[in-house]
Amino acid sequence: MNDQDYSDFQSPEGSYGSSQQPGTSYAGKGAKGGKAGAKPSKPKLKAPRNGEVTILASFVWKPAIDGATEIQLLLDGKWHPGFVDYVEITGVKAKESPGNLTALLGAITEYKESSIRRLNLFTHANRTLVGIEGFMDAANVYFSNSVDETEIAGHASAGLTFTYKKQNFTLDDVRSRFAKDAIFVLYGCDIAFDPTTLLTAWKDLFQATTIGFKNKTAFCPPSQTIGGKQFNRKGETMGIVKPMFKCGVDSTRDWRSLINDPNAVRVAK
Repeated sequence: MNDQDYSDFQSPEGSYGSSQQPGTSYAGKGAKGGKAGAKPSKPKLKAPRNGEVTILASFVWKPAIDGATEIQLLLDGKWHPGFVDYVEITGVKAKESPGNLTALLGAITEYKESSIRRLNLFTHANRTLVGIEGFMDAANVYFSNSVDETEIAGHASAGLTFTYKKQNFTLDDVRSRFAKDAIFVLYGCDIAFDPTTLLTAWKDLFQATTIGFKNKTAFCPPSQTIGGKQFNRKGETMGIVKPMFKCGVDSTRDWRSLINDPNAVRVAK
């Protein structure tokens, strides 16, 4: 068994795992059923349990790897967390991941007005970019789709219209899904690095209090069997990196509580 500390140290350059892929991404997924040419019926809006919605970005190993290879990458310090790690940490059984910003916004519109009190996004990020979809290899994590402060701020100030599952929406439709006291929490590295203009842009986009972290997020899988063939994720924990960070001491299963970490930054609406 191995008791090494495992942290997700992503590149500050903007590129940044598991071979398992979430289901079809939200992007481009149309409404099912109905006659050809018929106007699609509006879907029934959902009520989030306890007012919380958690969205998991799709990051997978490319090329796909087996369990033995993933264990070795972990032991060699070349491992990165991905979609299946987000599932293990959060307990969210997500079948889909948004493929781009439009799909992310569209996923929010699936909920009733004023129903979202907390929106969580698990992803990879750096000081300038928030990833929405990407992949990993032994060298790094890479964004195949991401957004930066300029794009987010542009949408926040000018507004936007978009089509999602054959329904037309505006930014006001997205904003209306948030309760007055809602928070948006971004679980990704360096999003709140000073200056916090990236967080501010998201706050302006959603008109909701936004929280991120000044440092890197650390994902801590349990000990692995050296020479084993199956990567063990059960009980995986996470934390926010600090000097002398230790997975067994400074990480937690209670990921929601990390917004109270000294490293967390809150930009109020």
